[in-house]
Amino acid sequence: MAVDRFVSAATISVMMQESEDFTVHRPSEEELVRVVLAGDKAAYGTLYDRFAPLIRAICHDYAHNLTDAQDLAQDVFLRAYQRLDELRKPESFGPWIVGIARRRCSEWCRQKLRERRRHAACRTQPQVFEDAGPTGENGQLLRLVATLSEDERLALHAFYLQDKSVEEARRIVGLSRSGFYKVLKQALVHLKHSVVQESEGA
Repeated sequence: MAVDRFVSAATISVMMQESEDFTVHRPSEEELVRVVLAGDKAAYGTLYDRFAPLIRAICHDYAHNLTDAQDLAQDVFLRAYQRLDELRKPESFGPWIVGIARRRCSEWCRQKLRERRRHAACRTQPQVFEDAGPTGENGQLLRLVATLSEDERLALHAFYLQDKSVEEARRIVGLSRSGFYKVLKQALVHLKHSVVQESEGA
């Protein structure tokens, strides 16, 4: 009985030591891409969770309403999944899917423009404006961010919304470290200027 107690205590001690030494491994983008390509579809869900906020924000910059932004983001992730085997550098999944999002949103804008032109000539009903999206402070901030250049918006989204390190964020945006800092600083200056202008005009 005493031996059993000793063995149990020793086992518990070893387990506690192992748990203290244990650190959760956070797989890299490259690892996740390779696992997905090997047949583990569930791993794509992890990539989705990591990048969905950033991709939705990019889509919202183009669509200006949450419903279309969500639909566009879903389409972006579907396209990325279908073309994942075309990704030459699995470690570059972030910049790659951002590129897909930009192209998909540009397509969407061109399609909307064509639809408006087609309906403009034969419109007999009063025009119904699309949902403007969030209101209040969040809505104001999103509206002001939308007035920035594309690189400035992406820098803000990658660094603040995605909560990425400077190295990860600048890689997604496709800039050098100094170039990223410059764009991020410009974005913050422009955003602050817009906020001041709006508050003075209120």
